[in-house]
Amino acid sequence: MEDNLEETNFDYIVLGTGLIESILAGSLARVGKKVLHLDSHQNYGGNWSVFGFRELAQWYETSINYEESYGSNFRKVELKLYPNQQKEMDLDCSKIADMDKDLVNIWFKQLDSVQEKNMFMDLLKASRSYNLDSTPKLLGSRDSLVETLISSGVGRYLEFKSVDDIYIFDKELKSLEKVPSSKEDVFTNKAVSLIEKRKLMKFLTFAMEYDINHVLLEGTQAMSYIQFLQEKFKITGKLQEAIVYAIAMVDDKASVKTGLVSTHKFVQAMGRFGKGAYLCPLYGGGSEIAQAFCRVCAVYGGIYILNQPLEKYMIDSETNEIRGIVTKEGQEYKCQKLITGIDYLNASWLSQEKEFGTWVSRAMIVTNTPLASTDKENFVADGLSYAVFPPGSDAGNSDEPIYSIHQSQESMACPKGQYVTYLWTTSKQDAVVKNAVDLLLQNNEQHNVFTVFYEQRVRSTKGLELPKNIIPCSDPDQSLNFQGASEEAFGIFKQCEPQAEFMPASEQDQDEDY
Repeated sequence: MEDNLEETNFDYIVLGTGLIESILAGSLARVGKKVLHLDSHQNYGGNWSVFGFRELAQWYETSINYEESYGSNFRKVELKLYPNQQKEMDLDCSKIADMDKDLVNIWFKQLDSVQEKNMFMDLLKASRSYNLDSTPKLLGSRDSLVETLISSGVGRYLEFKSVDDIYIFDKELKSLEKVPSSKEDVFTNKAVSLIEKRKLMKFLTFAMEYDINHVLLEGTQAMSYIQFLQEKFKITGKLQEAIVYAIAMVDDKASVKTGLVSTHKFVQAMGRFGKGAYLCPLYGGGSEIAQAFCRVCAVYGGIYILNQPLEKYMIDSETNEIRGIVTKEGQEYKCQKLITGIDYLNASWLSQEKEFGTWVSRAMIVTNTPLASTDKENFVADGLSYAVFPPGSDAGNSDEPIYSIHQSQESMACPKGQYVTYLWTTSKQDAVVKNAVDLLLQNNEQHNVFTVFYEQRVRSTKGLELPKNIIPCSDPDQSLNFQGASEEAFGIFKQCEPQAEFMPASEQDQDEDY
């Protein structure tokens, strides 16, 4: 990290270390462009941040006053500790590291009991054992980002685990039930009848060999995906919900083409790196991938300055073109083009509507037992899985699905013996995420370690009127995977460097020191 640079002229200045910005910084440096990458925070990730417990507690303190700070992308943040098994003891605060004393003092004023204070101290000591993702996602085994990570060599900076299991909330059983997500699952799953297994295998075979000219697709242009499954394959009920919401991840309005393309991609991805169709990045998701691209940028000459707030933009008053930036320290940096996260844009350039963007309701639930409300016969406690509560579930989400990712120490999300469950939805019904948590835990809080509920804003860059040569990057979206972010990054790269190859194969003789 540099403070005062002799070089002040760059091809690109990139503001923010979110995933899209970091992919762009790495890919532009990789093709020989001079890149300066700044972030106003001292950590990488931006709105894709991953927290240890210390960082989570700090983030909570800075996020609770959303109403006073319109620029915040988080609101309604609730962090609660559950010191059910903590022993009462005298706390020796003299042993607290200096860096934590202010944080502890703030929290001790909020915590009522000695057990809570003792638990907070224990969690603080174990902070590095947690990697809690503010925007959890999975990586499709056939997604374009996977191909980029492999071909470019960026993947060697990362570690992944296969996500082998899928669950869907069953309205009749009022619990999660396993979805057959491989040929092995189809034959071993006892919840699916023999007739349904035959229908499912016939359909998955069709989806694998998807051909737009297939006779079964004649006259289906005006048909929904749900209608198609019912009329062409006699698939209804729970099996239909599983295909639509948990496999294809579309809604009940999706067209036949949209549903089939998504299902085809899922079926093709099954078994590539493990039994399932998805990969889970270890140590956190988007933030880890972002740091891998930041490392590439540094290897190819990119310069980084963290903890460097932006003071203003330098804009040519005649041409309305960006010329560069000025930092809070008064340092000027010039560029040909500037790429930035939305957080760094002047407020006057953004939508003045009260609700700019949409809000995603999210939760992080840390427990000392795996999910209670599951298909216990088929559930693998330490395995990685994702789940879907379709619209109409007992959680009260009548309009949108609720998604969930379940992790353990295998993904380095938490210490051994603990589990992290993420949930999120764009449903406009109140409290549906909390209802889903109650369903998963069967209203039993005794196994909770701590919980976090919050809302995260998702803003699109479409329609923004900006000075010339400023290219904005969207916030992380509500989808389960990284495809939207990687496609946006690729599109911006081709906009900037239409003749260059995006992330060409790595050169083995490059110096990899960072």
